[in-house]
Amino acid sequence: MVIDRLKAVVNLDYLVENYQALKRLNQGKDIYAVVKADAYGHGAIECSLHLEKNGCKHFAVTILKEAIELRNAGLKSEILIFGKTDPLNAIYLYDYDLVQTVYSYEYACELNRLGKKIKVHLNIDTGMSRLGFLCQRDKDILPVVEEIEKISKLENIEICGIYSHFTSADSDLNFTYEQKRLFNLLLKELKIRQINYGKVHLDNSAGVITLEDGDYDLARCGIAMYGYPPVKSEEAFLPVMSLFAKVISIREIEAGASVSYGRTFVAKSKMTIATIAIGYADGYMRILSNNDFVYYQGYELPVVGRICMELTMLNVTGVSIKEGDEVEVFGRNKLLEPMAKRALTITYELLTNLAKPRVDKIYIKK
Repeated sequence: MVIDRLKAVVNLDYLVENYQALKRLNQGKDIYAVVKADAYGHGAIECSLHLEKNGCKHFAVTILKEAIELRNAGLKSEILIFGKTDPLNAIYLYDYDLVQTVYSYEYACELNRLGKKIKVHLNIDTGMSRLGFLCQRDKDILPVVEEIEKISKLENIEICGIYSHFTSADSDLNFTYEQKRLFNLLLKELKIRQINYGKVHLDNSAGVITLEDGDYDLARCGIAMYGYPPVKSEEAFLPVMSLFAKVISIREIEAGASVSYGRTFVAKSKMTIATIAIGYADGYMRILSNNDFVYYQGYELPVVGRICMELTMLNVTGVSIKEGDEVEVFGRNKLLEPMAKRALTITYELLTNLAKPRVDKIYIKK
């Protein structure tokens, strides 16, 4: 079928180059490739299989469904689930050889009742106040150790790893080091009690780039792997995805004519308007109305009028462009970070907005 609206071109070789750059920053140690939310909109199955083929042995998702989809697609490496799997679905953790994150002794007991060995990682809350064993002060350490010790004695629970998550490794190094201090104190106490906690991972994309210490067994990286490091790096990260939309209509309008809903744009003189096949239902945010541009053969074509559900209008006055041509919404020629600032959001949201089946993806590799 011919692509008649949108296409996202995903360069799998760039993905591997970014992965290898992160490994270098992590002193050669492997990376959990974070492929949740359809690999941040890039396509989890295709990205994961290509990374595995190129040496990655660790993957992370948020929900059980994501993990099962990867297994069914043929991924053989370890898959860690960050989120909470309902104990009623615990059998799938065993059947698909998945690793489940555990946040409490009570939850571990619920998984233990399955009667089959379940692999788990322990999530330690050193500052996120989101999920995990609460360990934000020194006095929290011993109670957490005692809870973990009880989990280690459960017959059907196999502790394979332990981790925490930085809140602000891209902006607050003092707090980052405080989280690391608490985490290390907890590890020390677990060692004293001879509790085997398995693999250790703490650094995220920002942590790997900022700290460059490789202190733990692995790191977990998402956004930098897709080409958008949250902090500056000496490594050259390449945007993995470029998004293109087709021009489906071109028209001349006179001075005084309005464009799109609400008449937020009114032509001051005669101009040429192109309509492209993308809108907020495709992940192109409405806040970018009159506040963005697309790239075409060296031109920055302004968005005019409100972005519609599936259509967006551009000012193409004086530009040689025709129906059927493609414009670059973002990619190598139009970077995502400035676009995210205009949308008052972050690159993560713009990318994951594309985790939609209506955006056709084309994968390229050597």
